[in-house]
Amino acid sequence: MEYVRVHPQVREYEVFARKARAEALHLVGSVVAPDDDLARAYARATYDEERWVELVIVPKDALLTLWAPGEEGPDS
Repeated sequence: MEYVRVHPQVREYEVFARKARAEALHLVGSVVAPDDDLARAYARATYDEERWVELVIVPKDALLTLWAPGEEGPDS
C-alpha cells in the first residue's frame, strides 16, 4: 500500500536546538506540515519540553548532503 499525504503541499522539517549559546545546534527531531507557520507551531508544541535557548526548523529538502555513509568523504 502506498502512503498518501493528507495535504498535497506537505513538507518535512528537521528540528534543531541548543540549550546554551556556546553549544552547537543538534538535531532533536522532525515535523511534517503544509507550511512554515504550522511547522513552527508543531515544532514548538512537540519539542518545547526542554529549556532551549534556540529552536530552529529547516525544510528537509533544503539540507545539502556533503557526504553520506558508504560514500567517500573529505578524508578519503
